Amino acid sequence: MFPTISHLVNYVFGTDFSWPVPTFGFFVTLAFILSYLTFKSEFKRKEELKEMKPYEERERWNITAKLTLVVGYGFLGFLVGFKVVGALLDLDTFFYNPLRFIFSGQGNLRLGLLFAFMLCAFIIFANRKPLFSKTKKETIRLVSPQKLLPIMLLWSGIAGFIGAKLFNIFEDGSLHHSHTLFEILDFSGLTFWGGLIFGAFSYLFIGIRRGIYWKYLVDVGSLGMLVAYGVGRMGCHLSGDGDWGMVNTAEKPFRWLPDWMWSFRFPNNVLGQGEQIPGCVGKYCYVLPEGVFPTSFYEATIILLAFGLLWNMRRKIKVPGLLFAIYLFIAGAERILIECIRINYKFDIGGIYLSEAQLVGFFMAFLGFVVGGYLIFENRRLLKKSLTSKKI
Repeated sequence: MFPTISHLVNYVFGTDFSWPVPTFGFFVTLAFILSYLTFKSEFKRKEELKEMKPYEERERWNITAKLTLVVGYGFLGFLVGFKVVGALLDLDTFFYNPLRFIFSGQGNLRLGLLFAFMLCAFIIFANRKPLFSKTKKETIRLVSPQKLLPIMLLWSGIAGFIGAKLFNIFEDGSLHHSHTLFEILDFSGLTFWGGLIFGAFSYLFIGIRRGIYWKYLVDVGSLGMLVAYGVGRMGCHLSGDGDWGMVNTAEKPFRWLPDWMWSFRFPNNVLGQGEQIPGCVGKYCYVLPEGVFPTSFYEATIILLAFGLLWNMRRKIKVPGLLFAIYLFIAGAERILIECIRINYKFDIGGIYLSEAQLVGFFMAFLGFVVGGYLIFENRRLLKKSLTSKKI
């Protein structure tokens, strides 16, 4: 496996260099970028179709707004200099424990103050007319829905991380009292469903407040979540972060199928689980004692194929919200099935043992079926009503 990007690049290209960028973190970043591009493309297309319209935004240049603008950007500049540039100047400390570095007092204070001053000066210069004007004028401007995307994805990411951790703590009841705060906040041990639910609510809340029709929001969100989940799961697989299945010692059903696609031991996994690899020196020197189902690879493949299918179908689906219903059914059904070969804590539901993911998966698949059926029925009813009114 490839715990860092340098492990992956060295394996593919035969090079020999060390760059301690975590593979999982790299793929999470890539997932956000590709998700953002997907959102932006669909927002633009729906604006051209007049399905998403510009919204009004009020601007009032009173003393509070002026101070908020300058102080806000000053604080942002301080964080960039103190933490981001500070991390670049001390990469070893940062990569040893990124979250401990972020939430600690470590950083470069001088660069933080310098960046804060520079960004404040730039903002004051760029907005000098409204900032130094004595009138408390209020203006109204039209804003394209695309402008919402950075703030939407930022808050979705923050809310999603919180949700993923809360669901993970719920899934592992001992986590909250057997781990330190920094271990709980680590990027490992994130539960997808918690991230999905919290992130989706944040995204919808911001969009609906700006007057965007929720059916268009969920259709676009479905595509964005699929590509993010698929790419993120590929990062799970390549890093060996523990999202594998149960032990698989069964004979491979197809000769053409590579061994690692059927049963894999995840050597050099990032969690350090299993037994020591003979002769290996370094941090990532463990391999699972027996082969397991590479479920993270299965999920990445299924989800990315589903994304490709829905991406090609999106122009042909004319019923708002139907794309979301299809997404719910596919994502729910996929997780129900994949959990059958994974090891997770099972809840006793009337004598039937189901994991947290299967419970959510059943709900999603059922909701997708109900919502899809309702939307198709409602669309046919409205179409029939329209045809009847034209005949009259």
